[in-house]
This record gives sequence, C-alpha cells and structure tokens, in this order.
Amino acid sequence: MAPLPPGALARLDATDPALPPAARLAAAALSAGDVADALALARAAIDAAPQDAALRIGMAVLQAQRGAPATAVATAAPLLAAAGTDAVLADRIGMLGDTLSRYGAPAEACTLLRAVWRASPRPVMLRALLAAGLPTYRRSLNEAPDDPLLADLAEAAISAAGALPAADLAELVRLAGDAGQDGVVRALGLAALAAGGARHAGRVMGFAGADPMAEGLALLATGRGTEAGIAFEAALLAAPDDPAALFNAGMAALAAGDAPRAEALVSALPACGAERMAGAAWPRFGEWTWPHAGPPAPPPPGQDWPRIRLVTPCFNPGPWLEETILSVAAQGYPAVEHVVVDACSTDGTAALLARHRHLLHDVIVGPDSGPAEAILKGLAGSEADLLGWINADDVLAPGALHHLGAAFRDAPGTDIVHGFTLAHRARRVLGVHRALVGGPQGFTTAGLADVFGRWAQGDFFLQPEALVARRFWERIGAGLDTSLGAVFDYELWLRAAAAGPRIASVAWPVVFYRLHAAQRSAGRAWVAAEQVAVRDRFAAPAPPPARDAAIRAGLRAALAQAPVRLLVLDPRAAETLPAEGTATALAALASQDIAAAIAARPPADAASLDLVVRLLRAHDGADWVGPLRATGFAGPLVGWMLEDDRDAAAHHDMLRAIDVAVPARAARRSALLQEAALVLPAIAPPGRDDLAPALLALVAALRSAAG
Repeated sequence: MAPLPPGALARLDATDPALPPAARLAAAALSAGDVADALALARAAIDAAPQDAALRIGMAVLQAQRGAPATAVATAAPLLAAAGTDAVLADRIGMLGDTLSRYGAPAEACTLLRAVWRASPRPVMLRALLAAGLPTYRRSLNEAPDDPLLADLAEAAISAAGALPAADLAELVRLAGDAGQDGVVRALGLAALAAGGARHAGRVMGFAGADPMAEGLALLATGRGTEAGIAFEAALLAAPDDPAALFNAGMAALAAGDAPRAEALVSALPACGAERMAGAAWPRFGEWTWPHAGPPAPPPPGQDWPRIRLVTPCFNPGPWLEETILSVAAQGYPAVEHVVVDACSTDGTAALLARHRHLLHDVIVGPDSGPAEAILKGLAGSEADLLGWINADDVLAPGALHHLGAAFRDAPGTDIVHGFTLAHRARRVLGVHRALVGGPQGFTTAGLADVFGRWAQGDFFLQPEALVARRFWERIGAGLDTSLGAVFDYELWLRAAAAGPRIASVAWPVVFYRLHAAQRSAGRAWVAAEQVAVRDRFAAPAPPPARDAAIRAGLRAALAQAPVRLLVLDPRAAETLPAEGTATALAALASQDIAAAIAARPPADAASLDLVVRLLRAHDGADWVGPLRATGFAGPLVGWMLEDDRDAAAHHDMLRAIDVAVPARAARRSALLQEAALVLPAIAPPGRDDLAPALLALVAALRSAAG
C-alpha cells in the first residue's frame, strides 16, 4: 500500500466553486509548495466542512509526513466509526495507516488499521496491519504485553495466511509462542497449511516441510509439540490414509485442546500392524509424555457418568505399575474406582502403592493363586455400573474412560462396551487392534472357538479394551475360572457370547497394550494349549455345512475312480520313506485299486491325479499349494500332520489351504479343529517298517469320511 504523495491535496481543484473557500486556498497553497500554509488552510476547510473525508485524510497524510503522527490520528479519528462499515473509506484510512508506519509511527498506524481492517480485509490491508502491529506488540513487551493487539494480529493473519509474508507470519508465531498462546500458534499453522501447503506451513512454523512426518517427530522430541502437530497435519495432508499420521495428528490435536479434531482423526484409525504404525509417536502433553501429563481440558464432570471399577492385579510388577496407576488417574474421569490387588510383592511395590495411595480407591494386599483370584478380590462387593481390569504392565489411553462411560450412559442397556487397543513395545507403537470390525453380531461362541483363526487374527477383544456391565457380569456367573493361568478372560468371553450380550463399540483407543518377554501371554505354546482346553468346554469348531459337504463330495469323487490315482508327497521322502518298504506299500494299495506314487515333489502335470496326500511338518507352510494347483490338480488335498505337537498356530495357517487334516496324535486332534479343513481321527504316520499299513489306514479313513 503506497502512501499518499505530498501533493494529494493538489488533486482538489482550486477553482472548484463547490469547495469551501478554505479548501480552495489549501489546494492552491499546496500547489505552490507551501505545505505549512496548506495544512493550516486545510484545517480551516475541515472546520468548515467537517464531514469531508477526503480533506481529513489528505491533511492527516501530510501531518504524518511532517512528523506529527498523533495529530494525524486525531484528524482521522472522526472517520473511524463510519469506516468500520465502509470498505472504500476503510481503504483510505488503511493508506493513511501505511503512511504512518512507513514514516516511523507503527503504534499510531496500528490504532487506525485495527479499527478498519475488518471492513476491508484485503491482503494489502492485512500486510500493512502486520507490518505495523508486529513492532508495536514487541515494544509493548517492555511494560505489559498488549494481548488484545496480539489477538487482532492473529485473527487477521489466520484469515489470509496464504497472502501474507511468511517471515511476518513466522514472527507472529514466535511472539504467540513466547506468550504461551499455543492455540494461536496452532491456528496460524493450520491456516498456513490450508492456504499454502506443507512448504508454506513449514516456513511459518519453523520446519522445512520436505518430510513433515520425520520433522514432526523431531519437533515433538524436542518439546515443540504445537509445531509438531502442524507437521503431522502436513504429513496427513500428503498421505490421508497413513495410520501413523492419523494417530500423530489426532494426539497433537488432543494436546492442543481440539477434542473434535482429535476424535475425527483417531476414530479413523484402521486395524494395522507395526509397518504402517512405524512413524507413530507416543502421546505428549506439554512438557511430559502420557501418562505423566494429560490433555489440557478433559470433559467436564457430571452427575450422570456411570461408575467404573477397574482392578489391577500384580505380583512384583516391576517398573510399570506406576504408569498404570497414573494412566487411570490422568483420565480425569469423575466416577472411577481403581483397586490394586497385590499378592505380597517383594520388589518395592508396597512403597509405590503407599506413595500413590491418594490416587486409588483401595489397595488389597495378600497371597492369591493368580491374577484371576486377585481380580475377583478387587471386584467383590462393587456397586459400580461397569467392571473391568487393567494389568500392571498396560496403560489406559487418554480419554478412554470418558469414551467408554459416555457410550454406556447413552445406551444403558449395553452389556459390554469396548474401544480398541494400541500394542506397543517400550513405547514404540506396533499396531492397532480393532475388535468386531464386522459388527457385534460376530461375537458368538462358534466364532470365539476358532482359536487359531478368528481369535488369533484379532477379531475379538483384548481384555483391557472392554468393560462389562455389572448386571451382565452377575447374569453370567460373576466369576472367573481361577484354575486358569492366562486365558481366564477368554473363558469369560465364551460365557458372555453364549448369553447373547448387547455390545457397544467406541471408535477410540482404550489401552496401550505392552508387549514384553516377561508377560504371561508370551509363552505361546502353553497358552494355546490352555485356550484349546477351555474352548473344548464350549464348542468343537468344524467347517460350516456347505464347506463340509463340499470336502466330502470331493473325497467321494476322488475315491470313486478306478483306479484311484494317489500321490503321496514328502520333500524328505528319501529319508522318511525307505525304498525297501515303498514297493510293498504300493503293491498293497494296488490290491485295493489304488494306483499310488510316492515323490518328493509333484509332477509337472498333476491334472490326472485324483488325490494328493502331503506329509506336513510344523513349519512347511502352504506355499506349495498354489504351484500344485497351477499344474492342473483339482482334487482334494490331504495333510498328514507329522508334527502336530508343535506350533499349533503354524498348523492352522497350513490347514486354511488344504481340505483334510489327519493328526498324528490323538491328543492333538482338538488343537487342529477349525472351520477350513475337515479333521479326521488321528493316524500314526508311517515309520521305516510300516509304510504299507499306515497308508492303508489313511485310505480307509478317507473312505469313511467320504461316506
């Protein structure tokens, strides 16, 4: 905005009879180069025509140029009220303000520009306001910060962040940050991002903008959480479906007190693994990480929040119990009862509990048989509306209890309310677990019984992410199986599913689930064995009727051929199927009209085969199935599970690719049950001297299954 030139009054026609005489004389004096006389005459002209805005502004410009800024402001002051709604007049006063600023009077310029910029918020006006306002605000810091001026500058800058100099915006960000106005800093950063993209936002916020995710992580690590939040928003703008960017930007919004933005982002997190969450940062609130500090403004207390009882069982929990306690206390939830049940720990837990006793509803100390008994002690006698437990190595997520409590309050007939889980190892987020993504109708006994399928794939709850209504808890027995060491929660869910619960889901993380070597569930083999044993009390998984019928029909068709063309596959055939017994076995099968072959690999063209039996070891996988089918084989695939006493999960991965499974050990058959393959009774696999009897027994079992 260029200042009015000294000859501005000369634009008045000195011979114009419509002008007051003093105005004509002022114009003539200015034309003659006599500025002092022109000012005096203009003053007289204004006195004669006080509503003449042009005269006032022209004279004020001259006063500004003559080193009388306060007088210039006084001259223009009567116009300010009208200029608040008159864009043309506002522009004229804006030009006067720019002139004052250029002639070294930024404070006086601010007085005028702040009064008129909203009537004409053009970039030229806003640039003039920032140019005058920034030095004026800096000067105010010597005595008392002019907070209203800072607010005006921020409002103006946010309205046109893409049209203003990045250097001025960056200076405004610095001043707002120094003033503790993190909300203003965030708003400026978001405006710059929306107007000019990551590069412009980076120039304003102090990062490069080339790799906003990495830059955001670096900013967060150095305590610059507000700037980090803008970098994360920039990363999200570049990759809207990136879970790590969603999480980081959501937690930054929560830290900034922008709960609606946090809700929108975090609720969109998909179930995913460590690779997609590699850039996720542990939440930070101000100077401290969660749970040592929490969001600035948790939801306000109310009279209608359901009461929640949480129990933490522990025995020598080590360094993690403190964060568990803090994570519950930092919720700010007004109706929570946190009870710690300690089985007489000897690792300093007693001192820790004494230090945090004021944060806990109760502490129970005494020997127990394990966590299930401890949890029951903690829940005993509670009149809370919702019940649950959180282990001493887990941490509630910020806002978890308010989200769960609100969902239950809004649907009081709910039996189970749950959110989702973030797995982590040493605060490195390893994935997002979301239960029942297909809806609550999937919570069935049959579904839960698929231990190595739907359960292992994460279809159902991880215990800390769910709370149970007390009346439903009482309805299903109000107990846990204390004989179980690790899967008592699984047993509870089986009972719950049998009762047909009403389930409410919330799209918010409830818990950070810690993975570490010492946790009870780390021993996969014995946990799997215990889980299968519990499952067998309730259900025996099997292929659904259509799948079962298709498998048996395939067996009938294959075994109805004359002869049946059978291939026994074993990559280790040279070691496990000795040559001296092979001829005898093939002859025995031929006597039953079965043309068999034994090989280490399938033929190039397997289309002529009716049946393939593969001897499978624990970690053979299923990669061989696709190539075999590609050779043209269309018949049933039978897996003889030679090492069914090892790695049940690996076996189930293989079973999903075949049609029939034959256990080698009767005691292991139950562990193989699932919904993909038909599991026959156990048959001992062939040894060095009994190949023929073993294969004949297998064929007999297949014929029996075919019906």
